[in-house]
Amino acid sequence: MYWNHRVVDMSAENDGEPLFAIREVHYEDNGMPTGHGEPFVMATDIKGLKRLIAVMKEALDQPVLTPEDFRGEVK
Repeated sequence: MYWNHRVVDMSAENDGEPLFAIREVHYEDNGMPTGHGEPFVMATDIKGLKRLIAVMKEALDQPVLTPEDFRGEVK
């Protein structure tokens, strides 16, 4: 058994409206998907997913926030 992240079409779960999510997908040894985890990132199209991932990559260049950062005044 192994897993990876994949784009999963969730439109059926969204009353037929477009909705795509990146989810952790689990597979049998023969490569057949057996299930998936909760949505990690969602958008109404692949272009939207790409934009979200680009913004998430930008977050890696910012300082890490700690709980104390949310308790004071806005700086």
